Amino acid sequence: MDIIVDNLIKFIEKFNEQLLSQSFFEGRTANGEKVPGIFLRIENPVLYIIGVFEKDNQEEFPEILTTYTKEMSQDLEEMRCTHIISLGIYLSEEEGGFPAPVYFDERIHAVNWRYSIEKKKVFAGAGEPDRLFGIEKLLLRAAEGKVPEVPPKPEMKSGLPWACIFIFLLCVVLLIDTTLSARGGSMIRAYGISRSGIWQGEYYRFITSMFLHSGIMHLLSNSIFLYYFGFKAEYLLGSKRFLILYLVSGLCGGLFSILFHDVLAIGASGAIYGLMGAMFVLTKLYGPRYTGMNYATMLLLVVTSIGFGFLDMGIDNFAHIGGFIGGSLVFLIYRKLDRKQKEIST
Repeated sequence: MDIIVDNLIKFIEKFNEQLLSQSFFEGRTANGEKVPGIFLRIENPVLYIIGVFEKDNQEEFPEILTTYTKEMSQDLEEMRCTHIISLGIYLSEEEGGFPAPVYFDERIHAVNWRYSIEKKKVFAGAGEPDRLFGIEKLLLRAAEGKVPEVPPKPEMKSGLPWACIFIFLLCVVLLIDTTLSARGGSMIRAYGISRSGIWQGEYYRFITSMFLHSGIMHLLSNSIFLYYFGFKAEYLLGSKRFLILYLVSGLCGGLFSILFHDVLAIGASGAIYGLMGAMFVLTKLYGPRYTGMNYATMLLLVVTSIGFGFLDMGIDNFAHIGGFIGGSLVFLIYRKLDRKQKEIST
Protein backbone atom coordinates (compact mmCIF):
# COMPACT_ATOMS: atom_id res chain seq x y z
CA MET A 1 0.00 0.00 0.00
CA ASP A 2 2.83 2.38 0.90
CA ILE A 3 4.47 1.65 -2.45
CA ILE A 4 1.28 2.56 -4.31
CA VAL A 5 0.95 5.80 -2.35
CA ASP A 6 4.60 6.65 -2.96
CA ASN A 7 4.20 6.04 -6.70
CA LEU A 8 1.11 8.22 -6.75
CA ILE A 9 2.87 11.05 -4.93
CA LYS A 10 5.88 10.80 -7.25
CA PHE A 11 3.59 10.83 -10.30
CA ILE A 12 1.77 13.95 -9.11
CA GLU A 13 5.10 15.66 -8.43
CA LYS A 14 6.37 14.69 -11.90
CA PHE A 15 3.17 15.85 -13.58
CA ASN A 16 3.29 19.17 -11.73
CA GLU A 17 6.87 19.63 -12.94
CA GLN A 18 5.78 18.84 -16.51
CA LEU A 19 3.02 21.46 -16.32
CA LEU A 20 5.31 24.13 -14.90
CA SER A 21 7.86 23.48 -17.66
CA GLN A 22 5.16 24.22 -20.24
CA SER A 23 4.25 27.69 -18.95
CA PHE A 24 1.42 26.56 -16.68
CA PHE A 25 1.39 28.30 -13.33
CA GLU A 26 -0.03 27.36 -9.96
CA GLY A 27 -3.52 28.49 -9.13
CA ARG A 28 -3.87 31.05 -6.39
CA THR A 29 -6.72 32.68 -4.54
CA ALA A 30 -7.47 36.40 -4.60
CA ASN A 31 -5.35 36.66 -1.45
CA GLY A 32 -2.38 35.07 -3.19
CA GLU A 33 -2.69 31.73 -1.40
CA LYS A 34 -1.73 28.66 -3.40
CA VAL A 35 -4.53 26.27 -4.38
CA PRO A 36 -2.97 22.76 -4.32
CA GLY A 37 -3.55 20.70 -7.45
CA ILE A 38 -4.74 23.61 -9.61
CA PHE A 39 -2.76 24.88 -12.60
CA LEU A 40 -3.53 27.53 -15.20
CA ARG A 41 -2.29 28.66 -18.57
CA ILE A 42 -3.58 31.56 -20.64
CA GLU A 43 -3.76 31.01 -24.39
CA ASN A 44 -5.93 33.90 -25.50
CA PRO A 45 -8.79 33.71 -25.99
CA VAL A 46 -8.86 30.55 -23.83
CA LEU A 47 -7.96 30.11 -20.17
CA TYR A 48 -7.01 26.52 -19.34
CA ILE A 49 -7.59 25.35 -15.76
CA ILE A 50 -6.21 21.94 -14.82
CA GLY A 51 -7.12 20.13 -11.62
CA VAL A 52 -5.48 16.86 -10.53
CA PHE A 53 -6.99 14.72 -7.78
CA GLU A 54 -7.02 11.12 -6.57
CA LYS A 55 -9.11 8.82 -4.45
CA ASP A 56 -8.28 10.32 -1.06
CA ASN A 57 -9.65 13.74 -2.02
CA GLN A 58 -12.33 12.66 -4.48
CA GLU A 59 -15.05 14.17 -2.36
CA GLU A 60 -13.69 17.66 -1.84
CA PHE A 61 -11.44 18.36 -4.82
CA PRO A 62 -14.04 18.38 -7.63
CA GLU A 63 -15.93 21.00 -5.66
CA ILE A 64 -12.72 23.03 -5.21
CA LEU A 65 -12.07 22.90 -8.97
CA THR A 66 -15.65 23.88 -9.77
CA THR A 67 -15.62 26.80 -7.34
CA TYR A 68 -12.23 28.01 -8.55
CA THR A 69 -13.36 27.83 -12.18
CA LYS A 70 -16.41 29.93 -11.41
CA GLU A 71 -14.29 32.49 -9.61
CA MET A 72 -11.86 32.74 -12.52
CA SER A 73 -14.73 33.23 -14.96
CA GLN A 74 -15.35 36.61 -13.33
CA ASP A 75 -11.86 37.77 -14.39
CA LEU A 76 -11.97 36.59 -18.01
CA GLU A 77 -12.21 40.06 -19.49
CA GLU A 78 -9.23 41.25 -17.44
CA MET A 79 -7.18 38.32 -18.76
CA ARG A 80 -8.38 39.05 -22.32
CA CYS A 81 -10.01 35.64 -22.55
CA THR A 82 -13.48 34.71 -23.69
CA HIS A 83 -13.69 31.05 -22.65
CA ILE A 84 -12.47 28.63 -19.99
CA ILE A 85 -11.64 24.97 -20.47
CA SER A 86 -11.70 23.35 -17.05
CA LEU A 87 -10.09 19.90 -17.04
CA GLY A 88 -10.43 17.63 -14.03
CA ILE A 89 -7.99 14.70 -13.99
CA TYR A 90 -8.92 11.86 -11.64
CA LEU A 91 -6.05 9.47 -10.92
CA SER A 92 -7.40 5.97 -10.48
CA GLU A 93 -6.92 2.42 -11.77
CA GLU A 94 -10.58 1.62 -11.14
CA GLU A 95 -13.09 2.00 -13.93
CA GLY A 96 -15.61 4.77 -13.70
CA GLY A 97 -15.09 8.35 -12.76
CA PHE A 98 -16.91 11.54 -12.17
CA PRO A 99 -19.13 13.28 -14.67
CA ALA A 100 -17.95 16.73 -15.72
CA PRO A 101 -19.67 19.44 -13.68
CA VAL A 102 -22.37 21.46 -15.35
CA TYR A 103 -21.76 25.20 -15.52
CA PHE A 104 -24.61 27.51 -16.32
CA ASP A 105 -22.21 29.72 -18.18
CA GLU A 106 -21.68 29.18 -21.89
CA ARG A 107 -18.13 30.51 -21.55
CA ILE A 108 -17.05 27.51 -19.44
CA HIS A 109 -16.39 24.11 -20.99
CA ALA A 110 -15.81 21.30 -18.51
CA VAL A 111 -13.94 18.08 -19.30
CA ASN A 112 -13.21 15.16 -16.96
CA TRP A 113 -10.59 12.47 -17.43
CA ARG A 114 -9.66 9.37 -15.51
CA TYR A 115 -5.97 8.63 -15.86
CA SER A 116 -4.48 5.19 -15.26
CA ILE A 117 -0.85 5.48 -14.20
CA GLU A 118 -0.38 1.73 -14.62
CA LYS A 119 -1.80 1.63 -18.16
CA LYS A 120 -0.50 5.13 -18.98
CA LYS A 121 -3.77 5.95 -20.61
CA VAL A 122 -6.44 8.66 -20.56
CA PHE A 123 -10.06 7.56 -20.21
CA ALA A 124 -12.47 10.28 -21.24
CA GLY A 125 -16.19 10.39 -20.72
CA ALA A 126 -18.67 9.84 -23.54
CA GLY A 127 -18.43 12.66 -26.04
CA GLU A 128 -15.40 14.19 -24.35
CA PRO A 129 -11.96 14.55 -25.98
CA ASP A 130 -9.08 12.37 -24.79
CA ARG A 131 -6.56 14.83 -26.17
CA LEU A 132 -6.39 18.40 -25.04
CA PHE A 133 -3.61 20.96 -25.53
CA GLY A 134 -0.93 18.28 -25.28
CA ILE A 135 -1.78 17.57 -21.63
CA GLU A 136 -2.17 13.86 -22.40
CA LYS A 137 1.50 13.86 -23.49
CA LEU A 138 2.56 15.48 -20.22
CA LEU A 139 0.67 12.78 -18.30
CA LEU A 140 2.52 10.11 -20.27
CA ARG A 141 5.90 11.76 -19.66
CA ALA A 142 5.12 11.90 -15.93
CA ALA A 143 4.03 8.24 -15.90
CA GLU A 144 7.27 7.27 -17.64
CA GLY A 145 9.26 9.28 -15.13
CA LYS A 146 10.81 11.51 -17.77
CA VAL A 147 12.53 14.69 -16.73
CA PRO A 148 10.63 17.79 -17.88
CA GLU A 149 12.11 19.51 -20.86
CA VAL A 150 13.68 22.60 -19.39
CA PRO A 151 13.04 25.73 -21.47
CA PRO A 152 16.23 27.21 -22.92
CA LYS A 153 18.00 29.85 -20.88
CA PRO A 154 18.97 33.09 -22.62
CA GLU A 155 22.60 33.06 -23.75
CA MET A 156 22.83 36.84 -23.33
CA LYS A 157 21.84 38.17 -19.93
CA SER A 158 22.87 41.75 -20.69
CA GLY A 159 24.41 43.93 -23.34
CA LEU A 160 23.17 45.00 -26.73
CA PRO A 161 22.14 42.65 -29.56
CA TRP A 162 25.05 43.70 -31.74
CA ALA A 163 24.27 41.28 -34.56
CA CYS A 164 20.81 42.81 -35.02
CA ILE A 165 22.23 46.32 -34.81
CA PHE A 166 24.94 45.52 -37.38
CA ILE A 167 22.38 44.04 -39.80
CA PHE A 168 20.14 47.09 -39.45
CA LEU A 169 22.98 49.58 -39.94
CA LEU A 170 24.31 47.69 -42.96
CA CYS A 171 20.86 47.73 -44.56
CA VAL A 172 20.53 51.47 -43.84
CA VAL A 173 23.93 52.28 -45.40
CA LEU A 174 23.15 50.24 -48.51
CA LEU A 175 19.71 51.84 -48.84
CA ILE A 176 21.21 55.33 -48.62
CA ASP A 177 23.81 54.38 -51.20
CA THR A 178 21.32 52.89 -53.66
CA THR A 179 18.87 55.78 -53.15
CA LEU A 180 21.29 58.69 -53.47
CA SER A 181 23.68 57.30 -56.04
CA ALA A 182 22.96 57.08 -59.73
CA ARG A 183 23.90 53.41 -59.67
CA GLY A 184 21.07 52.21 -57.44
CA GLY A 185 19.31 50.32 -60.21
CA SER A 186 22.48 48.69 -61.44
CA MET A 187 23.37 47.56 -57.88
CA ILE A 188 20.00 45.89 -57.48
CA ARG A 189 20.37 44.16 -60.85
CA ALA A 190 23.91 43.09 -59.97
CA TYR A 191 23.31 41.92 -56.40
CA GLY A 192 19.61 41.07 -56.17
CA ILE A 193 18.64 37.41 -56.37
CA SER A 194 17.39 36.02 -59.66
CA ARG A 195 17.15 32.62 -61.23
CA SER A 196 19.26 33.60 -64.22
CA GLY A 197 21.99 35.05 -62.02
CA ILE A 198 22.20 31.93 -59.85
CA TRP A 199 22.19 29.66 -62.91
CA GLN A 200 25.22 31.63 -64.13
CA GLY A 201 27.08 30.80 -60.94
CA GLU A 202 26.59 34.15 -59.15
CA TYR A 203 25.90 32.49 -55.80
CA TYR A 204 26.90 35.59 -53.86
CA ARG A 205 23.41 36.91 -54.72
CA PHE A 206 21.97 34.64 -52.01
CA ILE A 207 23.79 36.79 -49.43
CA THR A 208 23.90 40.24 -50.99
CA SER A 209 20.19 40.30 -51.85
CA MET A 210 19.11 40.01 -48.22
CA PHE A 211 20.77 43.33 -47.28
CA LEU A 212 19.31 45.44 -50.11
CA HIS A 213 15.94 47.21 -49.95
CA SER A 214 13.81 49.05 -52.46
CA GLY A 215 12.90 51.96 -50.20
CA ILE A 216 12.38 53.31 -46.70
CA MET A 217 9.02 51.56 -46.16
CA HIS A 218 10.48 48.26 -47.31
CA LEU A 219 13.33 48.57 -44.80
CA LEU A 220 11.06 49.91 -42.06
CA SER A 221 8.64 46.98 -42.27
CA ASN A 222 11.50 44.49 -42.05
CA SER A 223 13.18 46.45 -39.25
CA ILE A 224 10.05 46.26 -37.09
CA PHE A 225 10.11 42.47 -37.26
CA LEU A 226 13.89 42.45 -36.79
CA TYR A 227 13.46 44.49 -33.63
CA TYR A 228 10.63 42.40 -32.20
CA PHE A 229 11.78 38.90 -33.12
CA GLY A 230 15.47 39.50 -33.79
CA PHE A 231 16.30 41.04 -30.43
CA LYS A 232 14.51 38.21 -28.62
CA ALA A 233 16.19 35.55 -30.76
CA GLU A 234 19.67 36.99 -30.27
CA TYR A 235 19.29 37.29 -26.49
CA LEU A 236 18.05 33.69 -26.36
CA LEU A 237 20.48 32.06 -28.80
CA GLY A 238 23.52 34.30 -28.57
CA SER A 239 24.99 36.30 -31.44
CA LYS A 240 26.75 33.40 -33.18
CA ARG A 241 23.74 31.11 -33.35
CA PHE A 242 21.52 34.06 -34.21
CA LEU A 243 23.65 34.95 -37.24
CA ILE A 244 23.61 31.36 -38.44
CA LEU A 245 19.82 31.29 -38.05
CA TYR A 246 19.48 34.61 -39.88
CA LEU A 247 21.75 33.72 -42.79
CA VAL A 248 20.41 30.19 -43.27
CA SER A 249 16.85 31.55 -43.25
CA GLY A 250 17.83 34.13 -45.86
CA LEU A 251 19.46 31.42 -47.99
CA CYS A 252 16.34 29.26 -47.78
CA GLY A 253 14.22 32.26 -48.73
CA GLY A 254 16.45 32.91 -51.73
CA LEU A 255 16.30 29.26 -52.75
CA PHE A 256 12.49 29.23 -52.69
CA SER A 257 12.50 32.50 -54.60
CA ILE A 258 14.47 31.18 -57.56
CA LEU A 259 12.64 27.83 -57.57
CA PHE A 260 9.07 29.10 -57.44
CA HIS A 261 9.14 32.80 -58.36
CA ASP A 262 11.39 33.78 -61.25
CA VAL A 263 11.86 37.49 -60.52
CA LEU A 264 14.64 39.83 -59.50
CA ALA A 265 14.20 40.15 -55.74
CA ILE A 266 15.85 41.99 -52.84
CA GLY A 267 15.14 42.37 -49.14
CA ALA A 268 15.67 40.76 -45.75
CA SER A 269 12.18 39.26 -45.67
CA GLY A 270 13.34 35.66 -46.04
CA ALA A 271 15.68 36.01 -43.08
CA ILE A 272 13.07 37.94 -41.09
CA TYR A 273 10.46 35.24 -41.67
CA GLY A 274 13.05 32.73 -40.54
CA LEU A 275 13.23 34.56 -37.21
CA MET A 276 9.44 34.47 -37.07
CA GLY A 277 9.51 30.73 -37.78
CA ALA A 278 12.00 30.10 -34.98
CA MET A 279 9.95 32.15 -32.52
CA PHE A 280 6.79 30.39 -33.68
CA VAL A 281 8.29 26.98 -32.87
CA LEU A 282 9.62 28.33 -29.58
CA THR A 283 6.16 29.58 -28.60
CA LYS A 284 4.54 26.30 -29.63
CA LEU A 285 6.96 24.38 -27.40
CA TYR A 286 7.27 26.65 -24.38
CA GLY A 287 4.41 29.12 -24.44
CA PRO A 288 4.56 32.92 -24.40
CA ARG A 289 7.39 33.36 -21.90
CA TYR A 290 9.90 34.38 -24.60
CA THR A 291 7.91 36.14 -27.30
CA GLY A 292 5.17 37.76 -25.23
CA MET A 293 2.68 36.15 -27.62
CA ASN A 294 0.78 32.94 -27.07
CA TYR A 295 0.62 30.23 -29.71
CA ALA A 296 -2.78 31.27 -31.07
CA THR A 297 -1.60 34.85 -31.59
CA MET A 298 1.62 33.69 -33.23
CA LEU A 299 -0.30 31.34 -35.51
CA LEU A 300 -2.64 34.18 -36.51
CA LEU A 301 0.34 36.43 -37.24
CA VAL A 302 2.02 33.78 -39.40
CA VAL A 303 -1.13 32.92 -41.34
CA THR A 304 -2.08 36.54 -42.01
CA SER A 305 1.47 37.61 -42.88
CA ILE A 306 1.94 34.83 -45.42
CA GLY A 307 -1.68 34.95 -46.58
CA PHE A 308 -1.67 38.67 -47.35
CA GLY A 309 1.66 38.19 -49.11
CA PHE A 310 -0.14 36.32 -51.88
CA LEU A 311 -2.43 39.31 -52.45
CA ASP A 312 0.40 41.67 -53.38
CA MET A 313 2.09 40.88 -56.69
CA GLY A 314 5.06 43.00 -55.67
CA ILE A 315 5.94 40.70 -52.75
CA ASP A 316 8.14 37.64 -53.19
CA ASN A 317 6.05 35.52 -50.87
CA PHE A 318 7.89 32.32 -51.72
CA ALA A 319 10.97 33.86 -50.12
CA HIS A 320 8.86 34.40 -46.99
CA ILE A 321 7.74 30.77 -46.98
CA GLY A 322 11.24 29.45 -47.59
CA GLY A 323 12.69 31.64 -44.86
CA PHE A 324 9.98 30.60 -42.41
CA ILE A 325 10.61 26.91 -43.05
CA GLY A 326 14.38 27.38 -42.87
CA GLY A 327 14.24 29.28 -39.58
CA SER A 328 11.91 26.72 -38.03
CA LEU A 329 14.20 23.85 -39.01
CA VAL A 330 17.33 25.61 -37.76
CA PHE A 331 15.71 26.20 -34.37
CA LEU A 332 14.63 22.54 -34.16
CA ILE A 333 18.21 21.49 -34.98
CA TYR A 334 19.52 23.76 -32.21
CA ARG A 335 17.03 22.17 -29.84
CA LYS A 336 18.09 18.65 -30.80
CA LEU A 337 21.79 19.51 -30.39
CA ASP A 338 21.13 21.01 -26.95
CA ARG A 339 19.21 17.94 -25.83
CA LYS A 340 22.02 15.65 -26.98
CA GLN A 341 24.56 17.82 -25.19
CA LYS A 342 22.49 17.67 -22.02
CA GLU A 343 22.26 13.86 -22.24
CA ILE A 344 26.04 13.62 -22.64
CA SER A 345 26.70 15.93 -19.69
CA THR A 346 24.35 13.98 -17.42
